[in-house]
Amino acid sequence: MLELHHWEPNTFFLKPLIALKEKEVAFTSRYFDPTRFEQFAPAFPRNVESGLHLEREGPLLVHDGTIVSSSYFMLEYISEAFPGADLSPGDSCEHYRARASGQFLGLTLGAGVSALGCAKYLVPALAKLDAATVRAQIAAIEPQERRGSWAAAMAGGYDDKTLVTVRERLKFPVKRVEDALAKSAWLAGANYSVADIDAFAMLSVLPDLAPDVVNAQATPRVIDFIGRMRERRAVKDALAMSRTGKPHEAFVPGAEPSRWG
Repeated sequence: MLELHHWEPNTFFLKPLIALKEKEVAFTSRYFDPTRFEQFAPAFPRNVESGLHLEREGPLLVHDGTIVSSSYFMLEYISEAFPGADLSPGDSCEHYRARASGQFLGLTLGAGVSALGCAKYLVPALAKLDAATVRAQIAAIEPQERRGSWAAAMAGGYDDKTLVTVRERLKFPVKRVEDALAKSAWLAGANYSVADIDAFAMLSVLPDLAPDVVNAQATPRVIDFIGRMRERRAVKDALAMSRTGKPHEAFVPGAEPSRWG
């Protein structure tokens, strides 16, 4: 049995949805809303790794009782475990490029995108909820670092100076992607692979969150890449799984800046 526990198709939650749609593999969708802390319900699947990984709130893939967490590892697992479209990056060198890209972008783009998205969308969403109830739910979160990220969001803890710094730091990983696309059509080489799914899920929201960083003038190859990805049937099908109609507004705290600054 294959289950994917996920939220709106955005950032980390979007990656496995695209991969599963590319593979055309049947799975059971288990939708949850992390802004209402449904990931802490007693029946929600968990293990030590899922509680400690940097993406924190999900998604989780459960295959025949085995829990797979961390969205890039999930992409590799889906690529190798199921028949269908070939999502492997190619030879050993391209495999290395894909994994190196996933690790680098997860700690740079992942952290920055989460911070900007939380500041723009999560903070106002939390403000609409009952403050006492939310604070009580946050107080029960473990580990402490995960609890602290939610407490900061609840307190609106993204000042203008911090957000300016985040946008400035995004320029380096975005340039790395722009330069990589000058060498090949896809990020790990000539073939579409998990590296492209991984990058797209984080890059696709930057024209909204950081238009000064990602735009047609400054990053034409990244803009073209985002456009090509959006034309893929699997991407369209994954985005169509949104329940709100606004997946680009769905953010939860990710890796804290101290881990990537």
